[in-house]
Amino acid sequence: MTEDSKLPVRPSSMPTSVSLSPTVALDLSWLPEDKRAALLEEHARGMLDISRKAQEMHVDVATLTAALGTVSNTTLQAAKDGNSVTVSHVHTTPHSRTEVIMGNTDAARVGKLTKSQTGETNWTPIYIIIGIIALVIIVSSLAK
Repeated sequence: MTEDSKLPVRPSSMPTSVSLSPTVALDLSWLPEDKRAALLEEHARGMLDISRKAQEMHVDVATLTAALGTVSNTTLQAAKDGNSVTVSHVHTTPHSRTEVIMGNTDAARVGKLTKSQTGETNWTPIYIIIGIIALVIIVSSLAK
């Protein structure tokens, strides 16, 4: 131990292999130490990225599970109370999009979400307004 740091001083021992899976390791002994260090650093960054993505996906799955449980329980209770019910839920993450429709109505049996439920824009009113404006312009130009 050094007096300054109170930590043990170890000689540099650069690993000569990197684990790719539980049963496969890549031999790096033929590379110079600086190249091994760079490769191991890159590998460690990649493993951290994979771990971060896995944790994000775990949170996404837990959130979806909780939301679907709530929607399911609410739908079941409403149906038990004798009410007609259709409940839809759209869950979008950076990795996936899940659309769910539940209930005891014909709309729920069809199992198809409307455009407003999926978040799509309904362009029909805009097309009608543009058509009316075009018609007014055409009629005013013919009237002259």
